[in-house]
Amino acid sequence: MTYIEQLNEDCKQKLQCPSCRGTLSLDEESHLICMSCGLSFDFDKSAKFCSLLLKFKNVVKTDIRQFWGDLYKQLYSKNDSVLNTDLLNAQLIDLEDLFYKRGHLATSEMSLPKLKGKNVLEIGSGGGGHSCLFQSHGAHMTSVDITIERVMSTALKLGMLEKNTGMVYQADAENLPFHENSFDVVYSNGVLHHSSSTRKCVDEVFRVLRPGGKAIIMLYSRHSASFWLNIFLRGILSGEIFSRSEAEWIGRVTEGKPKFGTTKNPITRVYSNKEVLLLFEKFLDIQLRKSSFQFDNIAIPRMTQFRAKLLDLMGKVPHPGGRLIYGNPVYIETYLEMWLGQFFGFAWNIQATKPSR
Repeated sequence: MTYIEQLNEDCKQKLQCPSCRGTLSLDEESHLICMSCGLSFDFDKSAKFCSLLLKFKNVVKTDIRQFWGDLYKQLYSKNDSVLNTDLLNAQLIDLEDLFYKRGHLATSEMSLPKLKGKNVLEIGSGGGGHSCLFQSHGAHMTSVDITIERVMSTALKLGMLEKNTGMVYQADAENLPFHENSFDVVYSNGVLHHSSSTRKCVDEVFRVLRPGGKAIIMLYSRHSASFWLNIFLRGILSGEIFSRSEAEWIGRVTEGKPKFGTTKNPITRVYSNKEVLLLFEKFLDIQLRKSSFQFDNIAIPRMTQFRAKLLDLMGKVPHPGGRLIYGNPVYIETYLEMWLGQFFGFAWNIQATKPSR
């Protein structure tokens, strides 16, 4: 099936206008037209992606796009520039191995062999590594990201896979351009806590899931070593904590620094157990698991370098699976760090089910 045929099929099956929820239709000039309100959306036949973003009314979402576009260039652009089908397939094998060894959300909360034939939506696809992994296991992938650089990166990689049927859209997680009950699984790893309204995002996840469908989401944990022994202290030392809202000051001191612009990370949120349960109150069978602790989470100068040298002395080597999603190989957590992650980890790994009725 060609890209245009897949896009036309999506118009019939799952896409809707993000403004009025009307029906979208292809025209002959590379546009999707809303049959109700008349809005027009561009798509790129060669790059194989479509933009379904509305014009933003606040500067925060513009800043979100700029910062995460900057971070894309820092993390993914070098690897993307040399990528081909054989290299991508090799990196996906490494990535899957890394995920299993780290007890990652993508392999612990999801069963990769059971994805075959499932309609899966990834919100915040980043460089596309997760979407490609799911596609390689037979999922029918739909991937969205608010940042154009990340959309293009995901489309590039999905297009390299054999028998690719994945579709990529530039879209806002707070206003997804899909009909209700469209997906069997909605997956999002460390993304929704960077939105203007995580509540709206979770409500959208619920809306587009089919009855009985699974939400597999990672959000940051408030009660963690990363927050109290690093982020909180950095907020005080920088003075950001005294002049900004919580989501804003946490954003300013996390996720790295801009390199190709001046826009800092505008929003990062953290959640307690109770706050997560409130976010997912519409769902059933909510399961929470903590993970992601490393000793360099603690704000001690040069702790990251010390940890790396110690792991080198222990005979550990960075795992190549990190290259596809972090830009470089990464050290896997030690058994002690994995154990401590159950209690002090920064990641809430969340499974939740949409009620069947």
